[in-house]
Amino acid sequence: METTPLGWPRLDRWCVWVQPLGETGPGSRFDQRWQQAVNGALTSWASELTLVMVSDPARAQILIQRRRPPLLDANGRRRASHGRALLELLEVQRQGAWHLEPRVEVLLSPDQRLEALQATALHELGHAIGLWGHSDEPADAMAAVPGAQPVLSLSARDRATVRWLYQQPSRFGLPP
Repeated sequence: METTPLGWPRLDRWCVWVQPLGETGPGSRFDQRWQQAVNGALTSWASELTLVMVSDPARAQILIQRRRPPLLDANGRRRASHGRALLELLEVQRQGAWHLEPRVEVLLSPDQRLEALQATALHELGHAIGLWGHSDEPADAMAAVPGAQPVLSLSARDRATVRWLYQQPSRFGLPP
């Protein structure tokens, strides 16, 4: 797993904004499928830590968007994927006090079948909550390479890793 110069990018309580449903009519079933997959992934991670849904993206540390990730990564290398988590480290003012916070934009392509979309959301949300690394076990949500079957729930290893991470010291959520 990777850390940052400021420590492990994690918070005890995450505010999450999910892009609202857009279309109405026949095309809305794709938006609803995307929403269902994201909700399933959020429910899995909420069993391990506090996630608070917010309607204002300015209040969120995790922003989940219905958008295909760019084909090039930050270094200009080609990278095809259906999901991406982009980390930003910020000093923000909340309730009159300054804090260090990670802010993560999660891009999830809507053009997958439901199970694959939920597995992608589960994996990318793992990065968003601080798991900036991959497992070598295909049955883990945080596997570097997905196995034959989409992983739709957290494995015991995923749970143990997130519990370990949240016991580590971090400067995030504290004054700079």
